[in-house]
Amino acid sequence: MVKGVKAGEKVMAKWPGSALWFPAVVLSIGDDGESYEVRFEDGTEDDLSERHVQKETNFRRSRSRSPARKSPSRRRSRSPARKASPSRKKAESPSRKSSASPSRKSAASPSRKSRKRSPVRKVAPVAEKTPTRPVAEKRVTRTESHYSTRSAVQLGAQTLESPVNLKSGRVPKTRQYEFGGPVGAFLMMIGFPIFSFYLYFACNEKKCQFAYPTIISLNWRDYYDCTAYEIVLGWLVYQAVMSLLPVGRLVRGMPLRTGVRLQYRLNGFFNAVVSIALFITMIYYKCGVNVILDKFLQMNAAILFASFLLAVVLYILARRSPGHALAPKGNSGNILYDFILGHELNPRPFWNFDVKLFIINAGMVGMILLDIGYLARAWTGFPDNPPYPLLCLVFFRVFYVMDILFFQETMLTGLDMQKEGVGFYLTYAALSSSFLWSLQARYCASFPPTNMPLYCLIPTILLNVAGYIVYRQSNLMKCQFRRNPNSKDMAALESIPTSSSRRLLVAGWWGQVRKPNYLGDIMMALSFGFYCGFNSIFPYIYPIVLILFLVARERDDSKACKDKYGAAWDRYCKRVPYRFIPYIY
Repeated sequence: MVKGVKAGEKVMAKWPGSALWFPAVVLSIGDDGESYEVRFEDGTEDDLSERHVQKETNFRRSRSRSPARKSPSRRRSRSPARKASPSRKKAESPSRKSSASPSRKSAASPSRKSRKRSPVRKVAPVAEKTPTRPVAEKRVTRTESHYSTRSAVQLGAQTLESPVNLKSGRVPKTRQYEFGGPVGAFLMMIGFPIFSFYLYFACNEKKCQFAYPTIISLNWRDYYDCTAYEIVLGWLVYQAVMSLLPVGRLVRGMPLRTGVRLQYRLNGFFNAVVSIALFITMIYYKCGVNVILDKFLQMNAAILFASFLLAVVLYILARRSPGHALAPKGNSGNILYDFILGHELNPRPFWNFDVKLFIINAGMVGMILLDIGYLARAWTGFPDNPPYPLLCLVFFRVFYVMDILFFQETMLTGLDMQKEGVGFYLTYAALSSSFLWSLQARYCASFPPTNMPLYCLIPTILLNVAGYIVYRQSNLMKCQFRRNPNSKDMAALESIPTSSSRRLLVAGWWGQVRKPNYLGDIMMALSFGFYCGFNSIFPYIYPIVLILFLVARERDDSKACKDKYGAAWDRYCKRVPYRFIPYIY
């Protein structure tokens, strides 16, 4: 802790990511005494460590003792090698000829020349008083115009993006709660696992029907099995290793609030191919794959424990993260709410290991492996007459997941990657989704609808294919438009301009409904339930949950767009009045 510094006192603070020091006011001091929340003169707030905060008197004393301050001639001295270097003379900016050091100059009275050629500050605050603000806007614009050409942009070889509103301060506090606030989020954290376990006891290989009361075991031994926990641990380690393999394309994500674009290694498709091949090989050689299906309950409990433990570790790491790295939806200041919703937006604890992409890949690959396992068990029981509805269900489900992983780049433009942090909600929802999804395959394998007539199976397949076409085409168009709206193909599409230099797409599927990708997803989810027949409501649990989730998300997204785009959003809603289903909703 800096000796003598108290809350409300004026200090000199180092601007994050640069060598510049500016006057600031201490807002609060962390409980550990090693972190400070400060506000700069432009209004920007950020969390700084102890070594980036100094008292004004100490700062001036350290500067006054500098030999360069006493002797201007010495400050301008150069070694013979540096004087004789042509590249050094060519690269030297006018600001170096007229002023000493940008960091020294900025501490007292920042000059325009030093602001114009700040060598360290690529990301600067938006406020007008900040000495480095002109640098960020001019440098970003100059970089784009220097490396991008009109022909390359139109051909799609390069991307000319809309100006980014750069903000290097801490993420604003979360004002609008989801799930009813901390109490609702806590109830969801408790209710979601209970609901998942209830589905197992109500629908299993012996029976599948609602009954009151459904007996749920309260004996902890029924939820613990050493083998099941070892399988889950091994699966997570395996997925982590697969995520770090240098296989797959390197793709940059959407710009963050600081203008930085994280780099992602998209190897989810390779991961799925290798995992499926290994799993089928184990089935063929009878390597005990049935243990995964037999210990379904214990593995679900192991996933719950692993999700909770991972969320705790990520929250502790997020408390030490810079303010600009936090998640907009998980920065409320309430520990419980931020723990559930996720406090940090893109946690990367080491190397380029992205936790968010890791758990998404692990959950998706786990889905298709469980489905294949239930198909193999059913095929063993009906070798001469396999249940064709189950074959169609597993085939289209595997195709659906493989397609998402093949076009994984489109995920980077979604709300999950841009707004939601990684907390208990995302970790458990992503990892346990394998068990929720597998309910349909488990039901179809235990109670095969062998008497389903062909005239019911063909329309279901057509609905599945139609849903996929809508889903994939709309997602590809959205991804291309967000990444490169100035390309030759995207610039010709109909769109509505907004005040934030962005355009609202109203072409193709996006001109029919506001969320065509949600519509396609719902169509496919319903078809997955239709493959299981109509004798039970349990196969339709997944479509019902998905519809409720997407409706709530669309409502929240619509409200956020209304606040962001204003009158432009009203024009868009008049142009595209339907949310999901044309002429209905």
